[in-house]
Amino acid sequence: MKQFVPDTTIFVWDEKKDYKPNIRKSILKEYKGNRTNDPAPHQNNEVIKSILYSMGINSIFPRELEADDIVSYICREHEGVKVIISVDRDFLQLVCEECTLYDPIRKKYFDYGGFEEQTGYKDVEQWFTAKCLTGDKSDNVPGIPRFGKASVKRYFEDPGFMLDDNQREIFKRNVDIFCLDKYEDLPDEAQYYKDQLAVKVDPSYKVFLEYCEEYSFKRILDKKEDWHNLFFMKSLYNKLNDIAS
Repeated sequence: MKQFVPDTTIFVWDEKKDYKPNIRKSILKEYKGNRTNDPAPHQNNEVIKSILYSMGINSIFPRELEADDIVSYICREHEGVKVIISVDRDFLQLVCEECTLYDPIRKKYFDYGGFEEQTGYKDVEQWFTAKCLTGDKSDNVPGIPRFGKASVKRYFEDPGFMLDDNQREIFKRNVDIFCLDKYEDLPDEAQYYKDQLAVKVDPSYKVFLEYCEEYSFKRILDKKEDWHNLFFMKSLYNKLNDIAS
């Protein structure tokens, strides 16, 4: 928030409050089958949500799809400049003139103007095509067998290079899995996001400070004044937005 000072900040989760099976598993039952069920990484989720609410940040949850799809919905259905904060490269398919991806770990930007230099692919379409050809081990989605960087390069550069029937089927399946526009065919899912996004969350500097004291967030406590000003601007924006609407 301090780095980008956005008008609105939204936090998305893969957690499902109203559970429905992940639709991508109907395309490939092994999808994300390599992920651990260890609850340890999620043990502080409720505390994190409470802190976010104290900051005026809404938490949005999927039902049939995933957090990635919520981000896609927001980026494609809402006007204005958007910055996605994530280490997930799947969001590269959303990069456009109004949408930038920022990796907070590597402190690296991916934007429309510098996409080729930043990724090695001339545009988003080429990057997405390469991903569908090669698959994604982290999601347990196999690509075309023996289809590495050399094959991808030849696919793009050699007009005579053709996929056989089996390769085309794998490619089409992966397009179906990786694309983030599925909400367009699921009106109830899209409405579910829209209803959650309509909920206004007012920030509370006092409550936020109490959490910082409780969990010893020293870097924040050492700069209380900066955070107080940020909360003041957030509250002022909310009030002006209410008046305008």
